[in-house]
Amino acid sequence: MSQETIIFSMERVSKTVPPQKQILKNIYLSFFYGAKIGVLGLNGSGKSSLLRIIAGKDKSYTGDIVFSQGYSVGMLEQEPELDPTKTVREIVEEGVAEVVALLKEFDEINEAFGDPDADFDKLLDRQGTVQEKLDHHNAW
Repeated sequence: MSQETIIFSMERVSKTVPPQKQILKNIYLSFFYGAKIGVLGLNGSGKSSLLRIIAGKDKSYTGDIVFSQGYSVGMLEQEPELDPTKTVREIVEEGVAEVVALLKEFDEINEAFGDPDADFDKLLDRQGTVQEKLDHHNAW
């Protein structure tokens, strides 16, 4: 994918909180594929609100937000609510469960190629689909 491909944009995004305090006003942003983004500002200036809007956690804004097809955003809250009965490893594993499942499926497909009675066309199709998903997640 080209570094000049825009994968996210927002236009005219504004947010007001009670009692009528506008913390974001007519924000325009575009993110290019592969870009590293930093958000700087004073306390209370709307940084966290902006990030929550980008991540889709806050829908109470005006304006337009567009993600290119196949892209999404993940977010870890400043003060995450974690399950105290789980270890750090278990919590992290929950966050990467989809990728781990795809890697496991990819390995199972490769093992199935060793079966002389396997439907190789079906396996190749499925392998290609899983590999595309893994590539999309940069799982390699």
